[in-house]
Amino acid sequence: MATELTLADLSIFPATPEQTRESRSRHSVQWSRGRPLQEYLRRDELLEAHEHAANGNLITWVLAPRNDPTTLNFLCSCETYRRTALVARPKPSAGSNVADPRIEAVTAYGVASVYTPPKNRKKGYAQHMMRLLHWALAPRSTLPPAFPSEWGAPPDIDMLRSVGVANAQFSVLYSDVGRDFYHACGTDPTSRNGWVVSGATETFWKLDASDPIAAKKTDVRFARLSESDLAALYEHDARWIKEDLVRQARPGRTQFTFLPDKGVGMFVVQRLMDFTPDLQPVLPSKQWGAVILPDGAQSLTDALAQPSPLSFVTWTLDLKTSPRTLVVSRLRADESTLPALLDELLVAAREEQVEKVEFWYMRPELRALAESKGWKTEERVEHLSAVKWYGAEKEDDLEWVYNERFCWC
Repeated sequence: MATELTLADLSIFPATPEQTRESRSRHSVQWSRGRPLQEYLRRDELLEAHEHAANGNLITWVLAPRNDPTTLNFLCSCETYRRTALVARPKPSAGSNVADPRIEAVTAYGVASVYTPPKNRKKGYAQHMMRLLHWALAPRSTLPPAFPSEWGAPPDIDMLRSVGVANAQFSVLYSDVGRDFYHACGTDPTSRNGWVVSGATETFWKLDASDPIAAKKTDVRFARLSESDLAALYEHDARWIKEDLVRQARPGRTQFTFLPDKGVGMFVVQRLMDFTPDLQPVLPSKQWGAVILPDGAQSLTDALAQPSPLSFVTWTLDLKTSPRTLVVSRLRADESTLPALLDELLVAAREEQVEKVEFWYMRPELRALAESKGWKTEERVEHLSAVKWYGAEKEDDLEWVYNERFCWC
């Protein structure tokens, strides 16, 4: 009879290439949605060469015995994506209540593909892996001074630094198992200081197939956006977001966000690839957004050459869900441009033959305007955005801004 493994016998390790392939083969059962295994593995092989994942940005982690870390019989696995983020920390001005934010570029992580094979479930392995993940991603200075003795030794810090981690300001994940499981995955066996659900709402419109939506007459001129257009737009948008953080700082609030450039915003489009019979990738659409063209601009290139930020909406598609949904990945608008963007978005949704359009994040004043035009807002029941902060700030003082689909993983 095999000896039962204790938590002290286990640790978290960056996966070998063989373990990475085994992990993907396992979770294809959960997330392939009918895609043949060969195509599922091919898609992930192509995606890991893209900018958002390349150069060590994507790491697969396995929970495995300390005495056999490269085994293919590991207990469970997950993935992390290293990303650039911005943090705006308010700095009180002398004799004033006005915030003077300090904008800092930091390293943060998206956590994805948490998977335990059925034979290993109900044994606490996934929870232990996620608890250990804090000790892999965060600087040791932000963690408790002592690693829990019942867990054995912490992940080797030199190994972690060699793969570019142990430097997180925060990490996020998107829970499909409710609010409690990942919150309970804290930094020690008893603390419930794991990932806290934040901003898990959706503002949506359900399309009635019997009521066609036509473009409304307007002086606003639009350009639809191709996949290549997104990369150019997001490069500019990363700078605009930084400028926004300076303007919208709130006294006593620390705001943080991911950025859509460096392939991050592109991922939610590129992951939709299907394949021809000879395994060549093809996307299900040729349009992924719409931008309002300013006066004098005839194209996105012309518009980006102008000094002012643009108003635009970008999106991705959930076509293998019910209802078929167009999900907004990034919105840049104000109260004067939002109505036209909403109208154009519904026209695009009809063209894509979806049944629902949803936003994951809107500034309060924009959400109120959308709701005045018939859009509805509810709590999400899946993909619950949750964050773990590694720093001195209190949870109540933190605000995740631009918590949109572009940074989902």
